[in-house]
Amino acid sequence: MADRVPFSITIGGSLPADRLDELIDIANSAGLSPTWDGGPLTVDHLPVGTPLKLHAHEVANGQIDDIEDFCCHNDLPFVRWSGAAPGSFPAEIVVWVGEGPRRSFTADDDEHVVLTTEEAEKVQSLDDLKEHFETGSYVPPPLEIVNPKSE
Repeated sequence: MADRVPFSITIGGSLPADRLDELIDIANSAGLSPTWDGGPLTVDHLPVGTPLKLHAHEVANGQIDDIEDFCCHNDLPFVRWSGAAPGSFPAEIVVWVGEGPRRSFTADDDEHVVLTTEEAEKVQSLDDLKEHFETGSYVPPPLEIVNPKSE
């Protein structure tokens, strides 16, 4: 049986309006809500001028691949936090800035990046340390729903 932990994801960028229903369906299928212990995501919950934040309790292994894959496929930067499952895995923050690989960071239960002993041994300079915490603290841009480009 999978360990179940709390989960949150913050999504930003420009989403074509014709993909919005798919985002809402994926979020609701995964049990994500715009508030902790809230109801399903609807168009009325979409933020104005901020990224979209979604939450869930009891997420298997702290991952919802469908929502992350949707974000990557649609060029939507995101930050995902998953709580720890003691004895199985630590709390984690995964950052995708809209390009390149997803980056994973050890986190605490307050959704802050931390530095483990193993990670600290890899730090070679103060710039490396700053980059670790700056990238791990990334905040996506506001989520904007845009009309698809006409060809």
